Amino acid sequence: MNTNKGYVAFVGAGPGDIGLITNKGVECLKQAEVVLYDRLANPRLLRFTSKDCTFIYCGKLPNNHIMRQEKINETLVAEALKGKYVVRLKGGDPSVFGRVGEEAEAIAKYDIPFEIVPGVTSSIAASAYAGIPVTHRDYSTSFTIRTGHACKKNEASVHHEPKQSEAIGDTLAYYMGVKGLPGICESLIAQGKAGDTKVAVIEWATLGKQRVVEGTLTTIVEKVKEAKLGNPALTIIGDVVQLRSSIAWFEKKSFYQKKLLIAKSSSEESMLERYFTKNGAEAYSFPTFNSIAHSYTDEELQLIVNAERLIFASVEGVGYVFSQLFEAGYDLRDLPRQIEHLSDKTRKELEKRGVRGIKASYDKKSAIFIGDEQVIEKQAFSDNLLAFPSHTNQIDERFHEVNERLLTENQWETVIFPNKRSVDLFLQEWPTFSEKDPKELLFAAIGHSVQEYARKRGFSQKDEHVQLELDKQEWKRES
Repeated sequence: MNTNKGYVAFVGAGPGDIGLITNKGVECLKQAEVVLYDRLANPRLLRFTSKDCTFIYCGKLPNNHIMRQEKINETLVAEALKGKYVVRLKGGDPSVFGRVGEEAEAIAKYDIPFEIVPGVTSSIAASAYAGIPVTHRDYSTSFTIRTGHACKKNEASVHHEPKQSEAIGDTLAYYMGVKGLPGICESLIAQGKAGDTKVAVIEWATLGKQRVVEGTLTTIVEKVKEAKLGNPALTIIGDVVQLRSSIAWFEKKSFYQKKLLIAKSSSEESMLERYFTKNGAEAYSFPTFNSIAHSYTDEELQLIVNAERLIFASVEGVGYVFSQLFEAGYDLRDLPRQIEHLSDKTRKELEKRGVRGIKASYDKKSAIFIGDEQVIEKQAFSDNLLAFPSHTNQIDERFHEVNERLLTENQWETVIFPNKRSVDLFLQEWPTFSEKDPKELLFAAIGHSVQEYARKRGFSQKDEHVQLELDKQEWKRES
């Protein structure tokens, strides 16, 4: 990129489910040096960035603009003019009520190069996850997207009276229209829509906390009020809503609407978060770590290749050791014959590199044990065991805003503990972000000893449903 003006990528984050972001969007996040993100962009996507990337929360809430649009524009320009690769991460598609036009205009005034990366727009995704196709050959041959609220300049256009020749789509989708729902319904009825036209309002679409309320133009306002639905929410209006009764699929997932925290003790991706999210839960792994690699000396690398056995305690350790050995001129042929691992994840990481390891166990042969510096200790794998730290895990303070928001906005039900250290770290970090007593949460844990340790630390109520799923170990087979 031959410019001193940096670069800006306006990236559509999709509707919420992180699997719905595009590959190109992920690649932009991986390159990012600065990310400006909104409330509607799933903050879990920030994990795709590098360790050195800076996060800036724009935090726009209804009637509470933490960073006003003018300031967002100024920040985009300022960061790009420093020569940085800037990602503006927006929920849904940036061109659909995402104000990307205003932000791109601000960038263009300074001749800063930029691109717009489309995303899955929220109305289509929300409808799909609610079991409502926006078009259907028997019910709907057209689809209209409208805003549920507007700026003062265009306020009259939200509930305008159309001319007779002006088409009203068979299916209508209103974005962020909970507050304006009474006016929307009244206006549509005045325009000729029947009062019994079917309506669905979908809150937090595509996430485990998704809720759907159905009604008609004459009943939906009261039903939404009773359910206490709020933004972000999509309103879908039309005959296609009736298909929900037969093809709704997301609610049938085994952990739909279950709100789970996954306690973490390392920087590795949480397979538990992925598994339970796939099965319909709202799952969030906490806290977030950065791993800082240990730099081995030539002498240490020589000891590693000359060892009788290598025991890897983590995925990160495999990566750091192999990369440093390769840089120093070694390759697979120089590794010890006997290489062992503590977990299936580490085994799979070794296999990716062409190494077939075995499960670590006691052996009289000497061994070098490689893992996180903060937890590494001599274990019963050999009478002659050397401990070589591969890295240190540190709390990633960039996620403080995300943690505070998610831990207080969501009504979490259960915490899952993968190991004993995760219990200690969870209790250590929780008070930074929430005043609620964490021990009031239900809990589940991997292994009897971890369950007992959690009880010892004050957790008393086990979530039997989640515990049963952990004991079945299906999550291991899918990881």
